[in-house]
Amino acid sequence: MINQLNYSEIPSGLELKHKLVGHNGLISKVEWSPDGKMLASPSFDGTIKLWDLNRGECFQTLKGHFTRVRSVAWSPDGKMIASGSDDKTIRLWRVENGNPEEIISMGTGIGLSMSWSIDGNTIACGGRRDDWSILLYNLEEKQQQKLEGHSGEVNSLEWSPDGSLLASASHDTTIIIWEKKTSKIKTVLKGHSSDIYSVTWSPNGQMLASGSYDNTIKIWSVATGQMLFIIEGHTGAVNCVQFSCDGKLLASKSSDGTVRLWSCDIWEQLAVIDEPTFKSLPFGLAFHPSEQILASLGDADISIRIWHIDKNLLLQTKKSDLSSQYTNAKVVLVGDTGVGKSGLSLVLTGKPFEATESTHGRHVDIFDRQEVDLGEDCKEIREILLWDLAGQPGYRLVHQLHLSELAIVLIIFDARSETDPFAGVYYWNRALCQAQKIPGNSEKPFKKILVSARADRGGVSVSPDRIKSLVKELGFNAYFRTSAKEGWKVEELQEAICDSINWDILPKVKSTEVFEKIKRFLISEKKERRLLTKVDDLYSTFLMSENNSFNSKELYDEFETCIGLVESRDLIRRLSFGNLILLQPELLDAYASAIINAAKEEPQGFGHIVEEDVRAIRFRMPKEERIKDKEQEKLLLIATVEELFSREIALRADTDDGSILVFPSQFTREWPEAPDPEGKAVIFEFEGAVLNVYTTLVVRLSRSGFFECKEMWKNTVIFTAKVGGECGIWLRHIEEGKAELTLFFKPEASEETRFQFEEYIYTHLQRQTLSQTVLRRRIFVCDKCNTPVSELLVRRRRERMYQWITCGVCDSRVWLFDREERLKAIKLESSFIPEMDKAADTKRNEERATTIIQGKIETQDFDVFLAHNNRDKSQIEIIGNFLKQRGLNPWLDTEQIPPGRWFQDVIQQAIPHVKSAAIFISSNGLGKWEEVELRAFTRRCIEAKIPLIPVLLPGVKGIPENLHFLKQLNAVYFKKIDDPQALNDLQWGITGKIP
Repeated sequence: MINQLNYSEIPSGLELKHKLVGHNGLISKVEWSPDGKMLASPSFDGTIKLWDLNRGECFQTLKGHFTRVRSVAWSPDGKMIASGSDDKTIRLWRVENGNPEEIISMGTGIGLSMSWSIDGNTIACGGRRDDWSILLYNLEEKQQQKLEGHSGEVNSLEWSPDGSLLASASHDTTIIIWEKKTSKIKTVLKGHSSDIYSVTWSPNGQMLASGSYDNTIKIWSVATGQMLFIIEGHTGAVNCVQFSCDGKLLASKSSDGTVRLWSCDIWEQLAVIDEPTFKSLPFGLAFHPSEQILASLGDADISIRIWHIDKNLLLQTKKSDLSSQYTNAKVVLVGDTGVGKSGLSLVLTGKPFEATESTHGRHVDIFDRQEVDLGEDCKEIREILLWDLAGQPGYRLVHQLHLSELAIVLIIFDARSETDPFAGVYYWNRALCQAQKIPGNSEKPFKKILVSARADRGGVSVSPDRIKSLVKELGFNAYFRTSAKEGWKVEELQEAICDSINWDILPKVKSTEVFEKIKRFLISEKKERRLLTKVDDLYSTFLMSENNSFNSKELYDEFETCIGLVESRDLIRRLSFGNLILLQPELLDAYASAIINAAKEEPQGFGHIVEEDVRAIRFRMPKEERIKDKEQEKLLLIATVEELFSREIALRADTDDGSILVFPSQFTREWPEAPDPEGKAVIFEFEGAVLNVYTTLVVRLSRSGFFECKEMWKNTVIFTAKVGGECGIWLRHIEEGKAELTLFFKPEASEETRFQFEEYIYTHLQRQTLSQTVLRRRIFVCDKCNTPVSELLVRRRRERMYQWITCGVCDSRVWLFDREERLKAIKLESSFIPEMDKAADTKRNEERATTIIQGKIETQDFDVFLAHNNRDKSQIEIIGNFLKQRGLNPWLDTEQIPPGRWFQDVIQQAIPHVKSAAIFISSNGLGKWEEVELRAFTRRCIEAKIPLIPVLLPGVKGIPENLHFLKQLNAVYFKKIDDPQALNDLQWGITGKIP
């Protein structure tokens, strides 16, 4: 059905022509046919509707999927449609008669995204799959192929206009560009700080646009992989982005309830369309393939709206305030402790020199700020931030977390050092290169400047020839010999920093005037050395600072969004509990390093510290580094422990004395079998940040579900395999930033165990070390007499195509299988690596959740009120514990009402402060007080718009007829008390984000 509609509030340049109604469920996507005459819409009602706009009606309803249909794609000739569904199938349909042509199994996968290749031969499908792969289905050969590279569900897929490339966007915060011809990765784009929901090509194939849960749109150069623009303005997740047919407009759809149109010349906002949306659906937006027509969703995603766009009128309308453009350059000072970094940092930022102690943690200051006129009433603010990072060895596990998005790095050394003055230079050079490989960091080139500090001090200096040789060897762009105390070469170094920044390759941030005001306010609050504050208090201060009496939900949402934008630059930190903002996140480094050092000082060399000792601050930390407010320090320590788990630096282990934090890198007890362990089979040599690589490997293996940590020693860990047998790793440092990792196995370890252990370690090293530095040397040993075979003999035999060699001692055959041959021999699928990654991520999140709950208890931060009948108490307590495992803090009367208190009074005080409410319905009906709670929360649902979630316990089929208001809300259905899908739905209802 098509209704003719006209609305007075429609932006100038847009005309709402049609409204398409007919689905009985949420619409998950809209997709134009190649000729633009038809529109396809898959829906949660299990159907796909085909709309003929010339005839003004739905002419075909495709039925066959058993459940929600998530995605569709048209064949290039428009005669076929492919669809993906929660029923784990892809179905091909004939458009002319609606008949199903073929059903393709996705195994365990759900098709969230789909794209049909330009040549018509291949359908690409991505979504939730056990191994996070993209499925390619060849229509001619009827064969499936997997593209593996993502480490999260694939939310969006699109072939390039010429059909040679495929772009995929993922929950893992990356975009991968794949070559169709080779099925290999061409480029990985990194820059978003959260899930990417949508990716789309410009019509000329030169740019990509992406939308993310981080509330931003990013524009990328396909040729260089460079991020060109960051577009700010939405206050919710950007669920979908689409270019117009001529590439002059970009449309974006967001969970903030708007669709926005942007000009693609200077990326200004041209129009905002109100469009309330069901937050989980990313794809309800599509430009016509040849005309200025846009299809979007209406009525909270159950109808389709067709907009005609007058592009000229739209471009001629008064521009929004999005003429603000900002570019930031990050300059980092690194070097070993005591080389003069802190003094140099002071004078570089225009402060007078003073003698300082060694830098602890990190310090961030504005080095320079300029306003550049770009013409056409557009100005660009260019800001250089100077980061001074700690040089003490205890910080080496944490400093790499801040070596991303670099423009210039100054490596400082003391040329008059009595020890090796260049040792730290080599370490930091490798660390910088390695940091660019950490997942989520970009790999843009940065410039390096070598700086000799304290040149005024006496002593024998390194010769100019040695320095010149070092500059050439490590590829430094310049060298300066300075003295902060005397001011030698400081001005020249300042000029060199300014002149060395290539502003053209740095991403431009397009933002609103309000966004810029809020971000400047947050930075100014940080400069005032404020520490920990609630978001609402910070917001009130902002309103007063701007003399702004205008206070609205929209402004508050913009304030919340800007907190995330400033946090993405690592300048502030939103804690996971208490609605708190840490304005000095560098303090986390100081506390983390003190905890790590305390673990290393454990008397028996076990590299751990009791968690309660951390929370009670029973560890050594310089007084001047601690904050004075004890309550704030308590919260800061909880946040620090969460950071240690999140960054995979520590493990939590339960003991008779309580939980302990274990740091694999801090064990000091020597392993007696080093350096020649029995059963050694493989040696990996690699370069990079050795401690970080080793620590995260041990943590992830311990959390993988395939291997359990049995013993730890200095640079050694022994694991027990889930399927039986023991295996271990031993780390040997070769030199600064270079090491060997030896893998050894007990005889009972099966070939499957050996293969899985080795391959996971190899994959980890490939991800985390410097490119092309991982070398694998296999050690072949006779199974009968344990006699090793020399590397020379192995190489000579394999050159002659032999797969075995005779043992020189017992005449037994020693098989010389390497990876590919072993994989075939044991008939093992390679998909165990994503399974191990998932298990490691899950365990990490559980450890974080335990810590987050501690913070929420301390701050009385409750996510959901569990309203229930007392007869159902045992079931509700079980569900409450499941929520805690997910980092959600439920308000439950048995935990929150002290003895001797009137429970009605306590509940009445709690209701205004919880963020959501779950009303549990069982066969016992509502409890007496639950009815009162329901009335109170119904009022809050309407007035404060908090989520009110009906939850049906096992045995209940529907909401009772007398609960009319609840029947208007989506309910959660528990088939059994530990139903994982119901728990996911409940978490989704509480947080607004799909788990």
